[in-house]
Amino acid sequence: MKRCLLVLFLFSAGCGIKAKPEVLKGPEVAIKRIGDKVYVKSLSGEIRVKGFEKVGNYWIKENKEAFCFVVERVGGKPNKFCVERAIEERPYLKVEEEKDFVRLMLLGFEAYRLYPLKEKSIDLEEGKDFKNSLRLERDYWERCYAITGIKGILESQPVELCVKPKPPPVVKEVEKLEVRTGENKLYLVWFYKENYKEFVIYERGKEIGRTTGFAFEIPLPKDKTSFTVKVISPLGFESKGVSVDYNP
Repeated sequence: MKRCLLVLFLFSAGCGIKAKPEVLKGPEVAIKRIGDKVYVKSLSGEIRVKGFEKVGNYWIKENKEAFCFVVERVGGKPNKFCVERAIEERPYLKVEEEKDFVRLMLLGFEAYRLYPLKEKSIDLEEGKDFKNSLRLERDYWERCYAITGIKGILESQPVELCVKPKPPPVVKEVEKLEVRTGENKLYLVWFYKENYKEFVIYERGKEIGRTTGFAFEIPLPKDKTSFTVKVISPLGFESKGVSVDYNP
């Protein structure tokens, strides 16, 4: 009797009801319309958006009209989403330039959003909201931006601007540059107490090497030669250079 019960138990365990594979939920997305471009980004899982082009983390489509589209979650259910017609107007922008900053003054909307431009594309992850005016500090490099007007959940066509860089910082020169000679070798030696990235060495105006040390070895020239050492700062700016002559 016990043997029969055991066989019955094994049979029941092997032929039990199998659970259905879990179906993923529909797509969770963030949708942004900026002018005539619509951007869709997944908030959970991998998606496909019919009629859109994948660029980085976003699916993008250019269409100024109101329209609907389908977003498919890979392994899950599709959902339909719709967007309103684009705001075709652009903000009116006035720029006041000062030595160390620029002041932006805008009209046409109650609020605005500033985006950095990277390789001529809007960086959607770095948007900054503001009202009517905004001060931007100058940098040592040119910075470009796109500004949109905000109306509800929509953003207008962007207006773009670039902020010119401020003058580069003066890079201090090397000190006590001198020439020392050895057997068939010439050594440039100097001193430097500021922060730096590297030194660039020139012979008769032509670059011949770089170093992070305070000396540079060169084959001994046969003729009179001029050498120049320039400093590259941590930010990448170059000094005018200090020169020294070698006369055999």
